[in-house]
Amino acid sequence: MDSDRIENLFFNLASESRTDILYTLSTDTLRMNEIARKIDITATEASRQIQRLLEESLIQKQPDSTYTLTNYGKLVLHMLPSLDFVYKHKHYFLNHDVWRLPPQFINRLGELSKGTLCEEIAEIVDGIENMMQSSEDYVYVITDQVMSVHNRVMTEQLSKGIKFRAIIHERLVDPSHVDPSGADVDRRVLSSIPGLLSITEKKALVAFLTMDGKVGNAGFFGSDASFLRWANDLFLYYWDIANRRT
Repeated sequence: MDSDRIENLFFNLASESRTDILYTLSTDTLRMNEIARKIDITATEASRQIQRLLEESLIQKQPDSTYTLTNYGKLVLHMLPSLDFVYKHKHYFLNHDVWRLPPQFINRLGELSKGTLCEEIAEIVDGIENMMQSSEDYVYVITDQVMSVHNRVMTEQLSKGIKFRAIIHERLVDPSHVDPSGADVDRRVLSSIPGLLSITEKKALVAFLTMDGKVGNAGFFGSDASFLRWANDLFLYYWDIANRRT
């Protein structure tokens, strides 16, 4: 790895004005004075910051004197949310193991950036129940925990025709506890899970395992499209490789 080049890139991204310029140019092609006005800096400051971004090849000047992102700049900007998300929650990631995830999902962690970190187990339990209650289509779960606390709401929702899928850890002594007795739940089993996952069509919870391999007391709730897409894709990835349980 060329540490000098990486250091230079990080230096250029460390300026709030420069990242503001990048995000502004991601949606529009603008002249220097328009950039200055949009991000509320002086024309002199805009000129200085634009020059740095040009030197780093993150932006380019068009024949009509407007500026736009380069293809390289678009790629760098696309990757920033993952770094920002990890940095924002660095204390969480110091104690939680994302390396159990397939690499493609680690690369997409930025899709969780609009999620809210919840650090109270009682709030997580209540949040999952509220998600189940408001579901109108499906509930998907990955867990190594007995979920009898949610049996009542699960029974109610199943009676309404809500589709329920559960991926459970094989060490559960009695996997039938994952769903109410006699409930028609589609279940599969894994020998290793990446954490606690609960998903409906409206909201999802993503909670990674702690470094000692246990489900911790903290996780992320999210309801935006990117968060839900990441959670659903992860569930379906494990659903495809899990063993069917009859």
